[in-house]
Parts: sequence; C-alpha cells; structure tokens
Amino acid sequence: MTELYTLTSQLTELAGMSDTDDESLIQAIQDTMDGIIGEFEVKAENVVMLARNIGGDIDAIEKEVGRLNELKRIKKNTVGKLNDYLRRNMEAADIKSIKRPLFTITLALAPEKVIVDKEDELPDDLTVVKTDIVADKKAIAAKLKEIRDHNEAVRKRIAAGEDAEHELIPEPNWAHLERGDSSIRIR
Repeated sequence: MTELYTLTSQLTELAGMSDTDDESLIQAIQDTMDGIIGEFEVKAENVVMLARNIGGDIDAIEKEVGRLNELKRIKKNTVGKLNDYLRRNMEAADIKSIKRPLFTITLALAPEKVIVDKEDELPDDLTVVKTDIVADKKAIAAKLKEIRDHNEAVRKRIAAGEDAEHELIPEPNWAHLERGDSSIRIR
C-alpha cells in the first residue's frame, strides 16, 4: 500500500495538471484523483485506528503507573513507620548511637522550627513582602491583535494609494503572536 505522503504528492501533482482545455484529459485526471482520494481515505482510516490502538496502550500504561505510584506510597509509608518505630524505642531506651559493622545509627535531635500562631500580629521587621509579576497573556494577545489589525487596515489604505504610512504602529519586540500546530479532531 502506498504511503500517505506519496498519495498527497500525487494529488498535488494531478491538481497542477488539471489546468487544461482537453475535456477527456480533465476527466481522466479527475478519475485518477478520485481513486487516489479513495486510497487516501483508507490510509487515513488506518492511521486513526493505529492511533486509537496506541491510545489504548497509553490508558493501560497510565493505570499501571497509578498502581506503581500507590505501591511506592505504601513502601515509603512502611519505611517511615519503621524509622519512627526505631526512633521512638531509641528515645525511650535513651540510646543515642548504635554502631554495627555495616552502618551506624545515630539519634539526632531535630532542629528547632518556628511555628507562627498569629501571622497578622507579627512586627513589620519580621515579615517579608513578596510580589510576583507575571505576564497577562490574554491582555498581550489582545494588544498584539489590535496592532496587527490596525496595521493591516492601514496597509490596505496605503495599497489603495492613500498616504497613511505615518499611521502604522511599530511592531513590539517584547512579544509576538505565534500559531501552534493544527490539530486533528476525530468524533
């Protein structure tokens, strides 16, 4: 079976040949294009079926990842409980260190940490002000589209012979609009 890109190339080539006055040649080209389009549609269906099959694999992998993450969480909890069990018993027995051939276990005091009970009552010299500045992408997009639309209208007037070059707004260098890849919708 022919590759999709080869079929696309053939259709493009035939479309370029259809600029002729010979009715029989036009009909032959159209019949050939119809055959290629039929083959293209079968190939496209196969591509969609393959994508759906791989999508099923992705679902199975996601479920397995979920299962493994749960197993990881359980194992981490078990390690934490074992360490806590050992810590509590070392504290109760007042044992600070255990030396073994493979490792040494040391009971270390935890560092002190600050617990703020009433944050709004803290003196100003003990607080820090944080400010986050982030780009407002919706506002930027609106501004860039406004500039683009304005400049397109002015360029049409210039092309029509009007002296309106002074009305062009310079394109900003701090942001630009970019269109991502088109997408396929399958329903």
